[in-house]
Amino acid sequence: MALNTKSPPTIEDYCGAAAEYIRQASVVGTAKSKAAQIRLSNALAGVTVADLERQGLDLRLAFAGEREVGGGLRSVKADVSEMSVTDGLRLAVEIKPVHLAVGRAIWNRFGDVRTFAVNIHLKFPFAVVGGILTLPTTERHRSGDDTEWKSTAHLVSRAVGRFMRAGGRRTEGDATHLLEGIAVVAFDRETGQVEPDLPPAGCGLRWEEFIITMADAYQSRFGDF
Repeated sequence: MALNTKSPPTIEDYCGAAAEYIRQASVVGTAKSKAAQIRLSNALAGVTVADLERQGLDLRLAFAGEREVGGGLRSVKADVSEMSVTDGLRLAVEIKPVHLAVGRAIWNRFGDVRTFAVNIHLKFPFAVVGGILTLPTTERHRSGDDTEWKSTAHLVSRAVGRFMRAGGRRTEGDATHLLEGIAVVAFDRETGQVEPDLPPAGCGLRWEEFIITMADAYQSRFGDF
């Protein structure tokens, strides 16, 4: 994967590398597979911080990579986090990639990000919490068999409405299970290109919309006035 040569990588770079991983998954050993997944998640964490900074945020204290943070119910591992002495946890993002078995994984990932939000918001109600789901638009008919693939577009379309309802937390007084922002990034596993119309523009789930929403929420709570 060429992510190591990108500093920082872009969301397009990430999707290209994730697509390459999916194409090779049936021949890569378990140990190499796990290492590749960690590299991919760390790279996407770096993309997230870099793109938020492009929106004008000062995230010098942000950490891109898995780190344990305290929650209201238990400690959790955030893939992107920022802490300050005065505010505690300001920013927390959960990255939930789906590389294989999309049909089984997508709804579990939905539950994971909502649980993550509850845990963080109970202890840090002002924290800006995000969830990122990435997934290919095709998957294997059978595990380990690269000869037959099927579309996952209908699964993504079905999930869009549910993910939209899980986002949109406007103020620190809103429900703890809501997230300030959610991104759903669908990509072609052959080309690695981000799907231009899935999810549809304007639903708030596309990458650019997610970054703007998160940056606006962060600025409204922790920006200088």
